[in-house]
Amino acid sequence: MERQTPVHSDLVATQGSHRRSGFTLVELLAVIMIIALLAGLVTPAVMRARNSARNAAIKAEIDLLHMAIMNYKNEYGSFPPAVSTAGLNSAAGKHVQRLFPRSTPNPDARSPDNAIVRWLTGYTTVPTDPYGSTSGATRQKLFDFDVTRVGTNDQYYPAGKKGSPYIYIDSSSYLNSGSPPTVPTWSLTGGTYYPHRLPNASGAMNDVSQQAFNADTFQILCAGQDEEFGTDDDLSNFWKGTRKEYLSSLQ
Repeated sequence: MERQTPVHSDLVATQGSHRRSGFTLVELLAVIMIIALLAGLVTPAVMRARNSARNAAIKAEIDLLHMAIMNYKNEYGSFPPAVSTAGLNSAAGKHVQRLFPRSTPNPDARSPDNAIVRWLTGYTTVPTDPYGSTSGATRQKLFDFDVTRVGTNDQYYPAGKKGSPYIYIDSSSYLNSGSPPTVPTWSLTGGTYYPHRLPNASGAMNDVSQQAFNADTFQILCAGQDEEFGTDDDLSNFWKGTRKEYLSSLQ
């Protein structure tokens, strides 16, 4: 009879250990479920933190724009108009003629969505040619704009938000003339915006009977992360956080 060679005990142990080194299907599914559960818990917190950081960056830029417009007023004696047609007889034309009486400026139109860039681009040091249109002189900017975020019609957009620009409204534009006066509204892709007033009993912020925010200066508005005006994440220079946070503070 042929003699059988016994299996060495070390080999048997090694083979057994190989069989036990892998994960079973049940174990793999359990790990996947744990990872999915942790991701579900962490993702909302990460998104909130990311949005908070982005809002903080926008709010910081709003504060810088606010300071730049205040510096404009300190330098030239008044806030620039947010709403104006083009030409010498427009509000913009009269404003520049007062600043540079030796010139005959012919400014283009201004609207709340492009007034920030068009005013804070500044003037030259040539009193007879504040825009540098004939002398070729360089205009002295009052704000260091990121040119990659300046639109074709001189709108200035928050970083990563090409759907809705910053809005500037000076106090002279808070109401339409008429009897009774009304709160003006303007429209963009991001919806309708208007000068904000203290919320009435229904929470509306365009009630003409209510006091305007920054009643004697100006408002800077931003549609926030959703790039849509009139929603919870709107930002401004007249409340600390978002629109939602401001309304929650009143409760």
